[in-house]
Formats: sequence, C-alpha cells, structure tokens
Amino acid sequence: MNKSKIDIKTGTLFPWHFQFIAIIVLIIALSIVVEKTALSIFLIIASVFVFSGFSGVEIDKEERVYREYISFFLIKDGKKLKYPGIEKIFVSTSKTKQQLYTAHTNHSSIFTNEKFNGYLKFNDGRKIHLLTKRKKENLIKSLKKISAFLEVHVEDNTMGARIGSFINPKTE
Repeated sequence: MNKSKIDIKTGTLFPWHFQFIAIIVLIIALSIVVEKTALSIFLIIASVFVFSGFSGVEIDKEERVYREYISFFLIKDGKKLKYPGIEKIFVSTSKTKQQLYTAHTNHSSIFTNEKFNGYLKFNDGRKIHLLTKRKKENLIKSLKKISAFLEVHVEDNTMGARIGSFINPKTE
C-alpha cells in the first residue's frame, strides 16, 4: 500500500431498498443455478453489481492530485485533478424533511432528520464532500483519522470551533 495515498469511501451508490432486493435476487439465483444456469449467472452478476457500487475520494499527497470516483466491481472511474494545497477539513449540517401520509386519512406527519457532512477545502476554494454521518461524534472520529494523514485541522462549522489538532507521527 502506498503511504502517500488515502482512499475515502463516501458511500454506496444504491439505497438499502435496492440492496435488500439484490439479496433476495441472489438467493433466488443460487437456488436455480442447476436448472437455469445462464439466468442464474445473470442474476448473480446483477446482484454483485448492486453490492459493489460505491463512491469515494482518493487523495495522493505526494503528487498533489485527488480523484472523486464511482466504482463497480472494484473498478474505479474518475478524473484525477491537481490541487495547490489543502486548507482544512470542516463539518457542516444538513436537514432533510420527509412528509408521510396515512393510508386511510388525510393526516400527515413530517419527519426531520439532521445529518452531519464532512468536507475538504483546498487552498483555491474548491470543496469536495468526504463523509456523511447521522452522529457528529462518529463523523469527527472518522475525520480525525483523515486529518492526521493529510496534516490539516478539522473545523466544526456547526459551532464555529476548531476540533483538536492533527497528530504528526514524524515529530513524535
């Protein structure tokens, strides 16, 4: 493994509904593999396609390039772009609202969820999304590992505070 690169998987490309259906399709495909081999192989490949789809960011400190990519079957696709330097990693929030109606009445309920997002900001002002988590503590824990590697600070924009400092293993 190259010590100047970090690969951050930002999330899956398919929601849990599709992954659940892919599990069912995979079970069906494995049960009919003897009778209908060609159909079974096609269904297995389709299920693995859903499971293997994810997005991420790859950063190479040595060459000063990054790549936002999507990946299927462990094959990453994305364009490498140069960056002048990294200013900081920061945390912000986003809220989602979902309105659900009951089946037999006109009543509805609105559910509001708050999510915490981690971004990387370059010296030229460009920003890229790194991670999203429901709990800020979990996001900060993940971002601290990334900040230690990139040697930048994590800033909490939800409260306007700097969260700790990175640990430079070269100085210890």
